[in-house]
Amino acid sequence: MGALLRLLAVGRAAASVRAQARIACLRAGFGAAVALLVAVGLGFMVAAGHEWLRWHFSGPQASAIVGGGFLGVALIVAIIAHFVLRRQRRAPPAAVDPAAATLAALGPLASAVSSLSPAILAAAVAGFIYGFRGKRGD
Repeated sequence: MGALLRLLAVGRAAASVRAQARIACLRAGFGAAVALLVAVGLGFMVAAGHEWLRWHFSGPQASAIVGGGFLGVALIVAIIAHFVLRRQRRAPPAAVDPAAATLAALGPLASAVSSLSPAILAAAVAGFIYGFRGKRGD
């Protein structure tokens, strides 16, 4: 019975991981859409700035000003990245490796599942699938 409860707990944990993965995918998708729209907006702003500079300077001078501005921004970002990454290298490593902890937790679970009779295992899997399908319809 204890093994069955552990199996059900693993099923709930898997559902939680699935929900977290779904949220992470949504965040990544929306983040990519926002990044694309920001890039398009900045492109139009750069084009407008270049056109404004062409009214006051010749074409090559306006292009040089815009290019120099981008090089200046790139230099600032590179300096900030250097300091941030240097600070990250000085940070102490995590006390517990998440991958090692996960593998250590799965060892006893695998032995518990392998010792179950196939009927109990099939019932647990069927219950997990039925519970997952019921939540999907809500």
